Amino acid sequence: MKIEVVNSMDKVIKNITNKILIISRAQLNDYFDVKKDKEIIDSLKYINSNKIETFENSYVLTFHFDFNEQGKNNTKTEKFGLYTDFKTYSIYVSSNKELLRNLILNSVADKELNHAEILINLIANLTENDYTKLETVENELDKLEEKLSTQKGIETCTSKISYYRKSLIKYKHHYEQLNNIIDFFSSHKNLFSKQEVIFNYDILSKRIPKLYNEILYLREILTQLKDSYQSQVEIKQNNLMKIFTIINAIFLPLQLIVSWYGMNIIMPETKYAITYPIIIIFCLIFSITMLIVFYKKRYFK
Repeated sequence: MKIEVVNSMDKVIKNITNKILIISRAQLNDYFDVKKDKEIIDSLKYINSNKIETFENSYVLTFHFDFNEQGKNNTKTEKFGLYTDFKTYSIYVSSNKELLRNLILNSVADKELNHAEILINLIANLTENDYTKLETVENELDKLEEKLSTQKGIETCTSKISYYRKSLIKYKHHYEQLNNIIDFFSSHKNLFSKQEVIFNYDILSKRIPKLYNEILYLREILTQLKDSYQSQVEIKQNNLMKIFTIINAIFLPLQLIVSWYGMNIIMPETKYAITYPIIIIFCLIFSITMLIVFYKKRYFK
């Protein structure tokens, strides 16, 4: 089977039987009728999820996968679409045609495979390292849990919890939709003739649900971390309120004395010179006593 990367300057290939064409979104109008195939063009042009759509004697599949860019730590999402009848032709649509060509060549690996078998091998190869990705996420959540338990760097936890929540929602939808595509092939196993591909399909039919369940498990961990973080925030707020309570307990009685003797009323005891030192000593003894009481009660911890 011939795999051809079609560039924008190349002539339109009329005969696509027993061929795999790789084109860009800008070339869709060259291979499809703008009016008659508008729904197909829109599905292949605007790829937002993993899905399969059935048309008359043909199918449209769309995918998006995360790739680690070579030499970089960050990941990049690549999207591609497929128009095929699974028997005689396949038209792949991608903005990164060379990358997709290499992925397809790895899936074929010099074997005589039909279009459906190539696609199953392609999905199997693309999801092969997904367990490792999820293990990385789980390790990061473990580190986050350690930070929360030691209260070190707790200020950065909000942004990280929000980041992982969004990531896990994206992964959840990804495997949910991918599982629907795998389910489609469960009723179309007649498309597979090679034992190796049937084996890969069986692996995929178990792998994708397991990955989906792993995502649900990680979301439960994240929910627990969120609750733990909220508890830590509430503890901090309670400690702050406790400090304010201690300050009020110490100074409110003193404020009462100040306001009492600040009134323009002649008090009987003010006639004596010793009154002023006695009040000062009383205030000092009261404040020191309250501080000792709060310290022994461990209110400052």
